[in-house]
Amino acid sequence: MTLNEIIKIAEELEAWIHGHTNEKEYPNKPELALLQQSQDICSAISILLEAKLPGPAYALARPMLDTYVRGLWLLNHASDMEIKKFLEGKEPPGFNKLLNAIGNDEETGGAWIHKICEFNRQAFHDLTHGGIEHVLRRTTINSTEPNYPEDEQIRLMQIQIGIQFAIGYKLLALVNNQAGIEMQMLEEMARRYGTAVRDVIS
Repeated sequence: MTLNEIIKIAEELEAWIHGHTNEKEYPNKPELALLQQSQDICSAISILLEAKLPGPAYALARPMLDTYVRGLWLLNHASDMEIKKFLEGKEPPGFNKLLNAIGNDEETGGAWIHKICEFNRQAFHDLTHGGIEHVLRRTTINSTEPNYPEDEQIRLMQIQIGIQFAIGYKLLALVNNQAGIEMQMLEEMARRYGTAVRDVIS
């Protein structure tokens, strides 16, 4: 699968999720704002890669992941007091504590999140903060210019698509209106795009 092909898959998925989750009546929950923010970052990554700007796209990888994890923690694991403190502007627990609270269960998707973080988060941190990972991908023997391998960009898109699916499931689960039918449609898309998102942690 080429980079252009997987970008098209991501854009189709983005349009589908927005079309089936926008303008729905959701509970007034702060975590939904974070899931929406993560979803918007997913879209921005697609736009930047399509515009041949892989460096800025990678700079968004960690915010995409961190925002999703924080939103998931608030949605399913934070106590009422922790949510109250968050809404008062106080920092939530550190990232590793969020991962511990989410757990490492295959059925809940916790195992997938843990593996994504284990294999990628340190590099994502460096790419967000202008570290050596960008230097290595912009310096060649003869010049300094963007030289981000296509297979790495495809891997980023695989992670992006996986997060999009996870957000789509969470949003649909909070909507009563035909949620069952739409969930089946999303699952069918997941099966159809299986080759695009499989092995994202290997």
